[in-house]
Amino acid sequence: MDRESEVLEFKKSTGELKEAMISISSILNKHGEGTVFFGLRNDGKPSKFVINDSTLRDVSRKIFESIKPQIYPEISTQIIDGVEVIKVHFKGSEKPYSAFGKYYKRVSDEDKEMSPSELRSMMIGQEYEEHWENKSSKETIEDADEACLKAFYEASVLCKRLPRILDFEFDKAALLRKIGLSNGSYLTNAGRVLFSKNKPLVLKMAVFATEHKETFLDLRREEGNIFELIEIAVGYIIKNIRWKVCLSEDNIHRTETPEIPIDAIREAVINSFVHARYDMSVQHEISVFSNRVCITNPGSFANSFSPEDFATRNLNSYLRNECIAKTLYLCKDVETFGSGLRKIYSLCEKAKVKVSYENYESAFSIQFSRVDRNSVLEDESYNSTLSVCENAVYNVMKKNKDITVSQIVEECGKSARTINRAIVSLKEKGLVERKGANKNGWWEVL
Repeated sequence: MDRESEVLEFKKSTGELKEAMISISSILNKHGEGTVFFGLRNDGKPSKFVINDSTLRDVSRKIFESIKPQIYPEISTQIIDGVEVIKVHFKGSEKPYSAFGKYYKRVSDEDKEMSPSELRSMMIGQEYEEHWENKSSKETIEDADEACLKAFYEASVLCKRLPRILDFEFDKAALLRKIGLSNGSYLTNAGRVLFSKNKPLVLKMAVFATEHKETFLDLRREEGNIFELIEIAVGYIIKNIRWKVCLSEDNIHRTETPEIPIDAIREAVINSFVHARYDMSVQHEISVFSNRVCITNPGSFANSFSPEDFATRNLNSYLRNECIAKTLYLCKDVETFGSGLRKIYSLCEKAKVKVSYENYESAFSIQFSRVDRNSVLEDESYNSTLSVCENAVYNVMKKNKDITVSQIVEECGKSARTINRAIVSLKEKGLVERKGANKNGWWEVL
């Protein structure tokens, strides 16, 4: 028998009925479905106890009296290793559930009483889940962007996640009905933010000169639907991060590597739109600082676990916007449910990019680290008569006299042509001198 888990609880006998009720409520609040066995020890081995005609009725009565809202579990007996045990399988979608008037949540194989703030957050989230996505918006099917719908449809058919249902003339209404994003002639709320041509969402993007929101180098505001803004956001980040350029041995062909993996950026942007709260003032943000890139969505992190937990543990994902997530899954923008954070952390670990996050009551931000080029200006050897690039080259040479030109290019985040011009200038000013052979030489910093 399996060991206890987030959806599986063992009790030695019905003498632990009270504890079992708490486990049922906590599992329902976390996963909506689970199983409790009576007659098993914590390690899954049978613990024989007397089961008679009234035992199952006692279990059923206790669940009826203790768990609110009411649930209707499946209660049966089965034989495990020659011993008769009681199996209680239960499910429910009306969370939060209480046991004896208190509310609990499942953490690994333990039951923890919920704090008032956790309970309030769950109740708000449940109300959002029940009422937002599938409710009709004020926009009709005619407000759906036909070009956007066609692109989605072709991508979904190509990856074989949606059958080709429109063999002749393209029909917006038929497609939206098929994927559950319309109610009669109206778009659902989910359908509106995904496909509306009336620019339902706002995306703010900025590049800042430092690690603080003080001086900005670029500022943009875009409006659109989810599909449009995902592409705009990813493109903006790609444009404003640095790329490492490496020449092959023939000095002709080159490869370019971004400082942050593009797949990780795209995954984070998609996650931001999938897990946002859309029943509040909606404004997604992209902030490119000198030392990090931040992707921020309205609404806190939609789970009691941390992002690191999803990256390191095999956990079930919670979908705040199930219709939005399923639609993006159909066209393969979402590869598999629950794997996004694991993919982000894995890609960034290989690229030696640190991933962090900030979680607030009304917003969640995931952040990718960058090498802060401003730090070279803090060096005590900063020379105001030199350009920023010349200062940067001078300082990296001072720290590492054996550094190569290609390494300087990588360290300073500039093109090889720009770095070579700075080196020539430093030589002419008598500040650096190349010593030794080309391959085994070093920099003499004066």
